[in-house]
Amino acid sequence: MLFLVVLFGGSGALAYAAFGSKIETVVLKNLPQASKPVQTVQFLYSLAILLSTPLQLFPALRILETALFVKSGKTSLRVKWTKNAFRLLVVLGCVAVSIFGAKDLDKFVSFVGSCACVPLCFVYPAMLHYKAVAKTRFQKGSDIALMVFGMLAAVYTSYQTIKLMAAPSGPAQPVGHCMPPEPGAGNGPDSPFWPGGRFF
Repeated sequence: MLFLVVLFGGSGALAYAAFGSKIETVVLKNLPQASKPVQTVQFLYSLAILLSTPLQLFPALRILETALFVKSGKTSLRVKWTKNAFRLLVVLGCVAVSIFGAKDLDKFVSFVGSCACVPLCFVYPAMLHYKAVAKTRFQKGSDIALMVFGMLAAVYTSYQTIKLMAAPSGPAQPVGHCMPPEPGAGNGPDSPFWPGGRFF
């Protein structure tokens, strides 16, 4: 856990140290777009998302299909193709959300995090512990307090995110890039991070 905190916290801190207030939601957009290594990383990142989409959709589709379809597609060709059409609609819905939400990706991610991830972090573990493990009054009280805190946090953060989403957004800001090397500015050959400097 400590390793993950250091890894993600360090990555975020380095990104903010490099780009400051001009940092993008996806930090890859801050890198020079004409650079071949950057294009390779972006391609591999896109490929990873593309290949992991079925894995991410599988649990949600299973839950929805169990609730919507009584029969199995193994015995009925009609049910099988209805399920396939339903899966296609879910994927197209995700594509539509990604297209229309691309401009405000950070707000959309915040909304998903508020509605789904806050309960996943605070409410569900405490609920499971309360049902399966908690025996003493202190344990049960702690679980209930954590569940209440999680629900209040989810409602508050969701409200704040919806308010932020409803506020009019200005014109799209141009994508920031790394500054070209300038002598004496600390980002050129005189920088310790320049290839051949003391850190390389």
